[in-house]
Amino acid sequence: MLTILLFLHTVLTLILAAHQHRVPIIDVNGVDTIVGTLREDRTIVNLTPRLRIKPKTGPVCSFELSSDTQREIPFIVEVVDDKEGFGEIRLKDGLHLDCSTPKYKLNIVAIRCTDNAKSESIPLQISVKDVNDHAPEFAQPWYTFDVQEGKLYTEIARLEATDKDCGDPYGLICSYEISNALDAFPFAIDEKGVLRNTQPLNYTKAKSYILIIVAHDCGMRQSKSVLVTVNVREACTGGLQKIPESVDFKSQTKSVKILPEVRVKTCEMSAECEVKSVSSVITLHNSHLLDGCDKEEVVPTHILTRCDANANAISMLPQSDDEETSEKAATSDEKYEFDGKTNALIVAEDKVDKLVPETFTLLFAMKHTKGNRSEHLGKENILCESDENGMNRHHFSVYTRHCKLEMLMRRESNAEAAFRAAEWRWSIAEVCDGKWHSYAILFSNVDQVDLYIDGRKFVATSDNPEILDDWPLHRSKLKKTRLVVGACWHGRNQTMSQYFRGHLSYMLYLPGKVEQPQNLLCATQCREQLKFDAMDQLVPGEEAIFENDSSVLTLKANTPKDLSLLLQKVQYVNSIKSPTPGHRSFEVATSIECTNNKTIQLNTGKGYIFVKNEADPVLSISGVSVVNSDQHLVRTGAPMLADIKITVTQTVDDEEVEKTSETYLDWCKVHLKPSRDIDLEYFSSPASLIASWRIDFEHDKQGLLLKGKEKVKGYREILSKIHYFNIRAESFAKRIYGVQCAMNDGNILSNELLVTMNIEVPKPSETQLEEVIEPLDPQFDPVLGHFGSNRLQNILELDMPRSGAFISQQYDGSQGAVAGGAVAIVIVVCVGFLLVLLVIGVLKMREGPYSERHRNRKNTEGGMEWDDSGMNITVNPLDEVGKNAIGYTNEEESSDDGESYREDEMSEEDDDDDDEQVLPHVQMNVRRYKNLFASARPNATGLEWDDTTLSNVTHTYNV
Repeated sequence: MLTILLFLHTVLTLILAAHQHRVPIIDVNGVDTIVGTLREDRTIVNLTPRLRIKPKTGPVCSFELSSDTQREIPFIVEVVDDKEGFGEIRLKDGLHLDCSTPKYKLNIVAIRCTDNAKSESIPLQISVKDVNDHAPEFAQPWYTFDVQEGKLYTEIARLEATDKDCGDPYGLICSYEISNALDAFPFAIDEKGVLRNTQPLNYTKAKSYILIIVAHDCGMRQSKSVLVTVNVREACTGGLQKIPESVDFKSQTKSVKILPEVRVKTCEMSAECEVKSVSSVITLHNSHLLDGCDKEEVVPTHILTRCDANANAISMLPQSDDEETSEKAATSDEKYEFDGKTNALIVAEDKVDKLVPETFTLLFAMKHTKGNRSEHLGKENILCESDENGMNRHHFSVYTRHCKLEMLMRRESNAEAAFRAAEWRWSIAEVCDGKWHSYAILFSNVDQVDLYIDGRKFVATSDNPEILDDWPLHRSKLKKTRLVVGACWHGRNQTMSQYFRGHLSYMLYLPGKVEQPQNLLCATQCREQLKFDAMDQLVPGEEAIFENDSSVLTLKANTPKDLSLLLQKVQYVNSIKSPTPGHRSFEVATSIECTNNKTIQLNTGKGYIFVKNEADPVLSISGVSVVNSDQHLVRTGAPMLADIKITVTQTVDDEEVEKTSETYLDWCKVHLKPSRDIDLEYFSSPASLIASWRIDFEHDKQGLLLKGKEKVKGYREILSKIHYFNIRAESFAKRIYGVQCAMNDGNILSNELLVTMNIEVPKPSETQLEEVIEPLDPQFDPVLGHFGSNRLQNILELDMPRSGAFISQQYDGSQGAVAGGAVAIVIVVCVGFLLVLLVIGVLKMREGPYSERHRNRKNTEGGMEWDDSGMNITVNPLDEVGKNAIGYTNEEESSDDGESYREDEMSEEDDDDDDEQVLPHVQMNVRRYKNLFASARPNATGLEWDDTTLSNVTHTYNV
């Protein structure tokens, strides 16, 4: 059995040995070379075909790599399956391959495990595949380049970035980008890194640009940012630099510099021109405005005064004195309208008492239209001097006819008997254009007559003006003449004729002298113009010359730098209170004069002035709208506007600014609605307070008026102290009055604050009646002293309102002051009144016991009726003032003595609480009180007032 087994083993071994190959065979799957690839970031080589041996040629325990060129092979082969002969190639530990050696050519053999037999060597080629593990890089982080202003470059610079990756795609740079480029950015860069500008660069707009540039490789990996600075070199262009495109002018500023930072730039021209002088002509353009430049529509007389016009000129037109005009307190001259039919002004003889001489100046402003045919053909006298009686001779006249301005100047009978010029007819368009124009007739003699229109002399021609000659006037016994504005007086018919139809403003007549023409030009020139206020700073070789209403200014200097300094001081001024809004343009033309007499013109600079009117200030009045008072307080003076507030605000740059403390008011009025009863109602205000401010206090038909240029604080203080008096307090249950103020010459009005004063009727109570009778107790004595020291003092400190009931020819109270006899009268009245009360009280107490007295008190409470038979009761005129004048009945005049006494006590308490001195501003007459109280004097025996301390109580106030 054992023998059989050994035999089978031997046979099997022989069979296997017969079939085993003598060496391993690497399976290349029909190719000549095994190809492997390895990514830079990997370690195992991807082989095609896979590394293995053919079946039955193994097992294989290892593979061996060799190279004919490589000294060191960075790869090793690991056997995965020795029986099948599978293996893999990987990178040795610690090594990293990159694209510096992109390919490895090796040989590989397989070694069998049993006998170390080696297979045939097979070629192996391993390629290292690049990955995008490097970003592009620039050689430096910052680049700087210079470019010329105004030049367009195709290549400012060429930027280059590199990538450590190998070849395509990761090692190549595919694009460059300006990462901070915005719309209209003036630079661009292409894929080759060429930087250029897309438009000419302006040095004044930007002196340099900073660009942020990045590069992208073909794998779209982005580099770090690199900064590129492009400096713009200023081009040498002669002319003005730093001219502002626009300058804002606000009406409150009055002036503004138009070239605050201007520079005169000249290029290096030493070879071409050696600078001798530099000059600039600044021209202000405002002809685009509808009415030309801003000027006074009618030249006010105060402007004529400011322009050094003769101060002896006589104003032929009167100033209006109505209430509205006085409230507005306008500073400009009045404008008179003449209807051409009825109205004219006769010049008073005390203004012009002599004939118009053969040398004079006549200034006037006129607005006149053509009118219909009949008006167009007839004479319209502006100023006419003619015979006062008997004849209709015109000695002198200025009139319009056929839309011509004509003047007649007849020489008097004592003049030389010669046929000489007597009438001048100017044919000018301004006469009938319906606009305001200023006219000036300068009459030196009959042979030299000049007409100025809006300050400019009318240039005479051979037929304009048309001049007519005439003889002197015939001798006449009639010497008196009449001077009329707006018509002509015909003495024969004693009527006005040839009326003027149009408008006149100021009319000034200067007899015996001729006004200087430059003064007329000054008064009518544009109120907006150029200004140069450094005349005193000019050095030799420098000039400043104005032309054309100061709208053209020529400046000359020795060097461009000096001219720059002069230009920086040029201002635009506009003295019109409310200038025409809109823009005005200006130009600056500069030239260089060379020593070789060559002139070089530099570029002309242009700019705009934007005129803006600031918002008008807002004047506001606020306070309580309802004031509660009572009849007693109204009789003695009720406060009207104790908490009034006046504020002024103005919107500046869209913000509301407080202007109250710096604002001056023109007037404030307090008007009752309906108008006041001048016999009953009055107002008062502290005289000392009024005297401390420049404010006048006046009564008018509707109320009162405060006027005068003064700060808001002064008006508010006075208004808050105004008191309302009504002698007949029960005549109104309530009183409505409005308060309104004005500023800026009456052009800005406040809101009207309406206030309602409720006048309540006091309700008598039992306690009050007891207080009336209680002081009559003989044990109560201090009343007299208290009343004398306080109540009488308050009465003397108040100029109480007086009605028509006290008007008398024996006393004139027009000055409104209490002094001398008035003080004595008041003392007599008060003493007599108190004595009457005391006598009545004593008599009542003596008539019976307490029960009777108590009964009398009840009767008093029921009807307050006294048994006054056999007694003479004198009524206090301070409580019942004015009743006789307005027709009261006897029942209305009767008054209970106890009640009157109580009212006096209440008045005393009220007066003690009011420490302020209140003076009613009225102008009336007061009757003496001596005779009114004659019947009360016998009862006053032994009781006299000590008035030695009252001799100095006097008051003064404006009416």
